[in-house]
Amino acid sequence: MDITIDKDRELNYEYNSLLRKTINIFLIPILNILPSSAQRLIKKTHKSAKDVIEEKTTYYALDILYKNGIKENAINFLTKFFHKIWFGTNNSKAVRNRLRLTKREIRNQLEVCLALDKDRIKILSIASGSARAIIEILDEMRNRLKNKKIEVTFLDKDHKAIEYSQELASSKNLLSFFELKWVNDTAGSFFRSLDKDNTFDIIEMVGLIDYFSDEKALQMFSHVNKHLSEDGLFITANISDNMERPFVTKVIDWSMIYRSAEQLGEILSRASFNNNKMRLFYEPLKIHCVAVCIK
Repeated sequence: MDITIDKDRELNYEYNSLLRKTINIFLIPILNILPSSAQRLIKKTHKSAKDVIEEKTTYYALDILYKNGIKENAINFLTKFFHKIWFGTNNSKAVRNRLRLTKREIRNQLEVCLALDKDRIKILSIASGSARAIIEILDEMRNRLKNKKIEVTFLDKDHKAIEYSQELASSKNLLSFFELKWVNDTAGSFFRSLDKDNTFDIIEMVGLIDYFSDEKALQMFSHVNKHLSEDGLFITANISDNMERPFVTKVIDWSMIYRSAEQLGEILSRASFNNNKMRLFYEPLKIHCVAVCIK
């Protein structure tokens, strides 16, 4: 399997400036030794930081990070300062980098489908949350895809997440261009209900495996493999260990299962994905690994 640190300049990845790198030398150790009770103080510094903490692990917290917080909440010097601190952490930047990488791979696979002149393209987003990656790509490629039948299934067990992504898709006027369907269910139940011949050209599952044990991840990857079209693309991701992990886990109280690219690739291999058709990318801060598998 091929493992690289992606540095695609066209994606405008977020990096740390020299100043931020210098600040982090002192800031990260301080954040990591804060007691869990510091959460109360952090919530008072910026509304978006408060929302992330209160909605941790949910689609809403993740989408706030995707949007780099709500800058309108930064109405004075102090709130602007804390916006820079909280939404400029390595983990915040890495989540947005992951989104950029995910969108690129979905876009590339859609271009492959167009080159093959497929009349119908089926996409499945598992634990879709805000579905921002797919919705933004459909919006950006609207004119390229307008003569194709695009069927997208957004799957999430949280009905609020479904309502949120429906509103996002509606705000971009996608419902009149594409066949979009939302399913309120768990991933396991959804796959058990699928006919064995029901396959997808693109399956995206980014953010879910961060909460699954190895065996549960293996089971889910196996389901995906069975329902991925020949030459179809599966894209998934996992957070990797990093210097801010103690702060995220203890103070923000956002617990996840951390894996290296090698560990993620090993589970995918056990689920019968071909190592020779698997690419693993770290985003530039090397906090999130994105895996791209072709059937």
